[in-house]
Amino acid sequence: MILLWLIYAMDANSRQMFFMVLPSITSEFKTSAEMTGFLAALITIATSLIAVPCMMWADKGGQGWMRKYRHLPIVIAYTLFTFLTGLNFLTASLGVLVALQVISHAFGGAGEAIEVTSLSEWWSRERRGFALGLHHTGYPWGTLIGGLAISALLNAYGPENWRLAFLLFPVPMIIIFTIYWWYCTPKRYESFIAHVRDTGETLPASGTAETVVVAPQGALRSALRNPNISIIALISMLAIVGYFGISFWLPQYLAFVANYNFAEAAAYSVLFTITGGIGQIVWGWVSDRVGRKFCLVIVFAWLALGMYLFQFSSLSLGWLIFVQLFAGCAMNAPYTLLYAMAFDSAKPGTAGIAGSIVNVGIYAGGFGPFVIGMFIGAGGGFEQAAGYHYALYFMSGLMLVAALATIFFTRETTGWFLKHDKALVTRASCNMAS
Repeated sequence: MILLWLIYAMDANSRQMFFMVLPSITSEFKTSAEMTGFLAALITIATSLIAVPCMMWADKGGQGWMRKYRHLPIVIAYTLFTFLTGLNFLTASLGVLVALQVISHAFGGAGEAIEVTSLSEWWSRERRGFALGLHHTGYPWGTLIGGLAISALLNAYGPENWRLAFLLFPVPMIIIFTIYWWYCTPKRYESFIAHVRDTGETLPASGTAETVVVAPQGALRSALRNPNISIIALISMLAIVGYFGISFWLPQYLAFVANYNFAEAAAYSVLFTITGGIGQIVWGWVSDRVGRKFCLVIVFAWLALGMYLFQFSSLSLGWLIFVQLFAGCAMNAPYTLLYAMAFDSAKPGTAGIAGSIVNVGIYAGGFGPFVIGMFIGAGGGFEQAAGYHYALYFMSGLMLVAALATIFFTRETTGWFLKHDKALVTRASCNMAS
């Protein structure tokens, strides 16, 4: 858990750094709100480009501890292109900067898929919600640490030296993955298998440290026909529009409307990650008991209200802190629950494929910053509050749509609500017993 958390946190920071230094990039290249939103959307959507083929390839290499062999080249790729983003002679051109970030994000998305899948295979199904919730705090809490570190760098060296963060990234990444490689052994995985067997809980699909479960023919097509995977991917897309939308919206709003300096904007724009991590753990743990779908609907309703309240975050520092901490309780939770529902519904040997489909849905929602940029531009540009408010109403509405889609087009996979779920899709179509 600790090592996969650290790897996922580093992966998340390799992608979130672009948003953290976006005010500096906007100022250096003199881009408009629409162009900034378009570039952010393009880079974010790139995160979904190669997740599915990479996970189809990774699934063939084995499950559990064996995933490290096909995890390594993916980590090398996103680490390398993150580092290259920090070289001045390359990123003096906006086009090269965007190209490097597109490639880095593409491999980072594949990395997230394999990191989440690996974590799920080190835990029993009965504890999967809690485990994924704890692991996924690598995004809010890991990026919180990254945001504070970048804020310190900007304060120390000036906002014009934003590239330094990308140059330093490989150092901790190499150390962490080396320790992870040493730790993942068949002996340790067999100990985990024995523990799950002793507790009477559900074993991972492999069942042993040496077994490789091969996906059946047509596994991708079968997964896409499963509403608890394909519809979940679409719901993931709606959810991430809100997350990436706020990630893009908040630093610009704090810098250009609330008039914080760029270093303060970078630091204050990640406050919601404090409760974001707590929410992931709590909602994941609760979902193991009452149901993942049940919790997901509550989380989306919470987010709809939270998005609406962000318009008051410029009134005072107190309001800024309150709104972020309130919305944060649900901001990161959907992804824990969405991944868990997909893994619960996947056929043996296809967990990686199921996770990667959800991953594609998540990052296809990267068009969010582009839409938010258009709203900001339509409202008068970066310095005018009106466009920011229009964007919030749009994101709040999307969260309500996501809640309705969850209610009608997915099936509960565990917990108390399993017996009470009524939806328009059958349990059999979701690979769930009647």
